[in-house]
Amino acid sequence: MQALSLFELNSMVRSFVEGSAEEAYWVHGELLEGRAGYGGHFYGELVEKNELTGAIVAKARITIWARVYNMLALRFQAETGQSLRAGIKVLLKVKLSFSELYGYALNVIDIDGSYTLGDQAQRRQEILRRLEEDGIINDNKTLTLPTLLKRIAVVSSATAAGYGDFCRQLLENEWGLAFRVQLFPAVMQGQHVPESISAALMQIADEADQWDAVVVIRGGGATSDLSDYDSYPLATCVAQHPLPIIIGVGHDRDETVLDHVAHTSVKTPTAAAAFILEHQLEQLSRLQDLQQRIPLAASSKMQREEQRLALLRQRLPSVVALRLQREHQRLERSSLLLPISATRVVTQEKHRLELLSQRLESLNPEVLLKRGYTITLLDGKIVTHTSQLAPGQSIVTRLQDGDVTSIITQP
Repeated sequence: MQALSLFELNSMVRSFVEGSAEEAYWVHGELLEGRAGYGGHFYGELVEKNELTGAIVAKARITIWARVYNMLALRFQAETGQSLRAGIKVLLKVKLSFSELYGYALNVIDIDGSYTLGDQAQRRQEILRRLEEDGIINDNKTLTLPTLLKRIAVVSSATAAGYGDFCRQLLENEWGLAFRVQLFPAVMQGQHVPESISAALMQIADEADQWDAVVVIRGGGATSDLSDYDSYPLATCVAQHPLPIIIGVGHDRDETVLDHVAHTSVKTPTAAAAFILEHQLEQLSRLQDLQQRIPLAASSKMQREEQRLALLRQRLPSVVALRLQREHQRLERSSLLLPISATRVVTQEKHRLELLSQRLESLNPEVLLKRGYTITLLDGKIVTHTSQLAPGQSIVTRLQDGDVTSIITQP
């Protein structure tokens, strides 16, 4: 039996693959990895995952030759607002290839950006649906902005141009408004964005009483990688933050989940600064308006009080005269009623005295003796109980017409 070398076998496979697959195919999957290599060519891996378990069920190497890659990368970025990178789902038009040295691969000749946008939109809507079901999607929006936004906590990259633009516009404003701004550094691009921004937000939440609001900013315009901000854990962190959050991640083309859950969403870092300045200027305008209105209000109040006092001064003589007339009439009525009242009181008191006199007369001992009652005396004191008496004592019994002396033989 004649044996084949590996190269010969791979050559046979190459002839079979390329000979039977001349046409191109549209295939969708997820980029597991991707990079632009030497010569400007793009190399990566396309995988398909089980929807339930997330396990990889199919894998293939992909190659985009430099001439094609330059064209597709620019178009894809313009359509989707991001670059080809790991973690995104793509729809690729490919031709099959096989190399004796590198094996099976897919040569990409076209890409459909609308598929990636559709997947991102579907993912975004799913996150928003979960937030709605959790009942937290509007929590941050319902927070009230403080009257004065002076203490601003900023989540951004320290080296980002957008952060510098924000600080310059806010701190060098032409109205002389003063602010306290502190940076809480975070990764603002790439797969670590959700964890990094969440960590910064939690640090701010721990000292929430020191800040009036939070600003999350990053510049970038159309090159923004929006999918980094479509994260359910990050969205919950923003939605449930104790301070109002202003989002300005530097994009004009589309919205992220954070734009839906933050208190306020603007397009750029400078727009975030403009929003804060506008808020402060509005409050300043209100204070200036009050400052102007206070003297007018005080003057108006003084004028009304002066008019009221003048009216009282005019009314005072007539009021006093009326009061004196009423008191004079009252005294006249009292003087007329006084003799009648005095006679009535004297009659009542005379009748009361007569009743008292009758009661006293009924209690007179002489009256009681005339009625047949007697009084027993011992040593000149009235005896009321037999226990006061003893044999041999001399007692006096007083009658109506005289006294009788007796000796006690037995009490």
